[in-house]
Amino acid sequence: MKLVESPSDTLRIEFAKKDLNKIVEPIIKNAEQFSAVPLDMVYLLGEQDYRIDDHFQQPKGVFD
Repeated sequence: MKLVESPSDTLRIEFAKKDLNKIVEPIIKNAEQFSAVPLDMVYLLGEQDYRIDDHFQQPKGVFD
């Protein structure tokens, strides 16, 4: 995780792919202890982790 310099009214955090699951899984397992805001962020991070690994390609000739 790295804080990136940005304009004064925003906050930008960069995560390495390898760190996403380390952040997401423990928070999801203890979701009842968190409010909606951190849970929303964690669900978005989890979705991004999934999308990074999703290498779906449409089979050739499907729409021919």
